[in-house]
Amino acid sequence: MKLFDIFKIYFLIGCQLIGGGYVILPLLRKYLIEKRNWLKEEELIEYVALSQCLPGIIALNISIFSGWRLNKLKGSLIAVFGLILPSFIIVSLISLILYKISDMKIVENLFFGIRLSMLILLFNMIYDIFKTSMKSYFSYFLFFFILFMIIYTSFSPVILIILAILISILKGGHKN
Repeated sequence: MKLFDIFKIYFLIGCQLIGGGYVILPLLRKYLIEKRNWLKEEELIEYVALSQCLPGIIALNISIFSGWRLNKLKGSLIAVFGLILPSFIIVSLISLILYKISDMKIVENLFFGIRLSMLILLFNMIYDIFKTSMKSYFSYFLFFFILFMIIYTSFSPVILIILAILISILKGGHKN
């Protein structure tokens, strides 16, 4: 696939990317899985999991992995550039006028609506990941066990992630 096509898709995603890193997931699904069939759902979920384990911005990490899948190093670089360029342009323009309009009530209301819509997108993606990942009784057990540990103990989430990985390896969680 052509590098310009990768740039165009990630630029388009970057134009719509308002909110945290997980907002990229429904957009990647729409453009890379549903419209272009460039990725599979399972690949995207793997990239999300890997991106969470690495330092840095999740949306950029995901674009690096998915760009690599599309066209190796060039694909990763073009995907990241396409993703961040709209934000760079928009932030540069907004910073010129934000100081003058930041106290306006309509601006406060606008950002409230944006935050709420991003929350809805995030919950939608969490639900989709949950549906895709929960394939056995063991996956439900492990999910609720780790959730219980997060809520009722003081273990570090990193320790609990490692524990979940070790239990899955020992059990072969995706098969049963």
